[in-house]
Amino acid sequence: MKKILYSLFAVLALSCSFISCSDDDDDATIHSVTPEKAAAGVYSGTFTRVQDGTTDTLYTQGTVTITATDSAYCADVTYDCTGDFTFNATSVANISYAGNGFVFTNNSTSNGLGASFIGRISSEGTLSSYFKVQQKSGRKTYTYYYNFSGVKQ
Repeated sequence: MKKILYSLFAVLALSCSFISCSDDDDDATIHSVTPEKAAAGVYSGTFTRVQDGTTDTLYTQGTVTITATDSAYCADVTYDCTGDFTFNATSVANISYAGNGFVFTNNSTSNGLGASFIGRISSEGTLSSYFKVQQKSGRKTYTYYYNFSGVKQ
């Protein structure tokens, strides 16, 4: 029994000595500019607003402005539109590189927008963003889903 136990332990120890980690990948992209500075600018496009539980859909022109802050990987994001509906709010967001583009997000509902939001900027400069806002009108609370799609000016 001892022979079997020792030989099993020897095989286990020997198999662990042949396992090794691969080299680190050297294909990681090093960016010379932080993402909040590289993505900064004004993006013009169309806001879409859909009321929850209905098929009411409104479209209006607007902008999303990304402004670099003093903190790395943080940017101020301003949503602004006027037309069939108006909206103007600014909130800070975390921003990072995602492939050849960027992704920005703020998961707090106590930000300047009053809602968590997420957005993506493609390598071609197209920004798309999504958030939902609850608004009170009298005694009723309405939930609106907002989408933005636009390009950098």
